Amino acid sequence: MGMKYVLPLRLIGLAYLLVLFQVHRVTGWELSYEQYHAAHLNEAINLDSGWNKSTKNLLLPFNRTRVPGSEGSREIQRFIIEHFNNTLAGEWAVEMQAFEENGYRFNNLVMTLQNNASEYLVLAAHYDTKIAPTGMVGAIDSAASCAALLYTAQFLTHIACHERTKEYNDLESNTVVSNSTLGVKIVFFDGEEAIEEWGPEDSIYGARRLAAQWLADGTMTRIRLLFLLDLLGSGEEEPLVPSYYAETHQEYQLLNRIEDDLLFRRGDEINGESALAAEVARQRKHLDPTDYRFLGLGHSVIGDDHTPFLAAGVPVLHAIPLPFPSTWHTVDDDFRHLDAAETRHWALLVCEFVVQSLRSRNQ
Repeated sequence: MGMKYVLPLRLIGLAYLLVLFQVHRVTGWELSYEQYHAAHLNEAINLDSGWNKSTKNLLLPFNRTRVPGSEGSREIQRFIIEHFNNTLAGEWAVEMQAFEENGYRFNNLVMTLQNNASEYLVLAAHYDTKIAPTGMVGAIDSAASCAALLYTAQFLTHIACHERTKEYNDLESNTVVSNSTLGVKIVFFDGEEAIEEWGPEDSIYGARRLAAQWLADGTMTRIRLLFLLDLLGSGEEEPLVPSYYAETHQEYQLLNRIEDDLLFRRGDEINGESALAAEVARQRKHLDPTDYRFLGLGHSVIGDDHTPFLAAGVPVLHAIPLPFPSTWHTVDDDFRHLDAAETRHWALLVCEFVVQSLRSRNQ
């Protein structure tokens, strides 16, 4: 288990997040975004086996195989749906897209916040696992990404609920989620993995099916950005995540600024010296906006769930390290090789990316 980001929770330190809101059912106690994460993030994304029976843990339920059509797949589908329908108090519209192909049954899960929005920011990851090697639970591929998205949904729900309270409206004139013309969809793709051998007809089953539906019903033209997460959370020295597309390099730069702010503030809290804090930040970076090697290609260099959406003209921000972590597509892609702190790090980045995207749209 890597220890790169294993810090005391009190050091999570997102001081740049300034909007205040109340904890549900606790009168008169207000939390900033920083305090919300400090209160909830660690219990939501944690590998301690003592958390197994906690309904608040969003990562451990994925510690199982999730082959399409299997009981493991159905179990995780129920967990995801229950999270949105019950834990998140029905704030999200839940849509299931079940279909059969190549002898297997698949089921995409699409969750929507602000169902009447004119455009959408789509966050996505795949929840299925490979058939072989037997027993592979897909910790980085892509349990960690799914957990980060579940936490992001929880965070956005908290904001949306609070924005409707009188206390918020008395203090704040600018909302983040409520009344925004930009909504959020979170997609959990099934069938990203090949059944036998990767190819155009044997891979990304769920992505191909959903893209076809969105092309047919007009949803595709309302997608402002697809932000796809994959192969994140490795406990080894994870390679950097490069910027793959010139069209979304601006969004990549925003994500990079968010990470810089997070790491510099974490380092400053650890040692109190800005120079050393900067060194810590450089050592822990996941993004490099000066890496331009893929920006001029004009096509995808990695086959993944984004490809049919990219082909339809949707801007794509692809968070996937290159080269891939060494446990990719091996039985060692398990929770022993997963780093919960890395997963929490990505959850924080996604949360703040969504908030800043929604806020910029509302200005």
